[in-house]
Amino acid sequence: MFLFYIDESGEIAYNSGSKYFVFNALGIDSNNWKNINQQVNNLKTAIFQSENAPILEVKSNWIRFPQERNKRKYLASLSPEELKQLSNGLFDIIVNNDCVLISTVINKDSLLRQYGINKQDPNIFAIQYLMERISLYMDINHKRDNAIIVMDKCSDSIKKMLNKTHTLQLEDGYSWKGIKNIIENIMFVDSQYNNFIQLTDLCAYNINRAFKDDNPNYEFFQRILPKFSYNIKNGSLNGAGITYKMKEYFKSDNPNMYKFLNTYKNENSVLPNGKYTA
Repeated sequence: MFLFYIDESGEIAYNSGSKYFVFNALGIDSNNWKNINQQVNNLKTAIFQSENAPILEVKSNWIRFPQERNKRKYLASLSPEELKQLSNGLFDIIVNNDCVLISTVINKDSLLRQYGINKQDPNIFAIQYLMERISLYMDINHKRDNAIIVMDKCSDSIKKMLNKTHTLQLEDGYSWKGIKNIIENIMFVDSQYNNFIQLTDLCAYNINRAFKDDNPNYEFFQRILPKFSYNIKNGSLNGAGITYKMKEYFKSDNPNMYKFLNTYKNENSVLPNGKYTA
């Protein structure tokens, strides 16, 4: 069994100030869950020096912005060096363990240009694209296993909309390819009590930041590159580990990211048969 933990970065509403938002999935084999979870708890305990460390939540924005840290005593009390150790330690856990990242980037301006008043809720675009890529990844790499989707809690209306969309896709399949290897409804959990939602949040922020700045060289984006899935045909990130909606506008809106995602190759992503992970 595989578990894919999903969290978002950026403001999702069309009328918000941000242009992009990201749905990111961190996938692990359930057999590795206990070990990775313990690694996160050990790191938190070492940094926070508290018996409550496992339920002290860490979010990317909270680490980066002093005004957010000051709202939370356990973060506000950390020195700059301890903050660095916490951040680097979490990224080390992601990079040094067997996991995969699959992400959908939504450009809301492009959706408005393409669909106008007929536009769907951005959540729908994001979840459909992400489920397609998770399904494809599982079908190619773990055909005999199933996957369950776990998301950070959100409003009841969003939960209902996402699970309705997901359930219909499980039943009817996607427009381009029938869904495979994903079972059950989406499970919603409180990120405070889930280390994997916190880990995928860290990754989602860095993907969003790279697209917002059109900067593939952003340090923390570069750090997680080896964990993305790659296109089985050409080895690129584009359309596999990272999918851009709307692709019709990708090259003009994000020329640097477009070039990078289509040309970057990761040797570690090559399977024993010479193919790339999808």
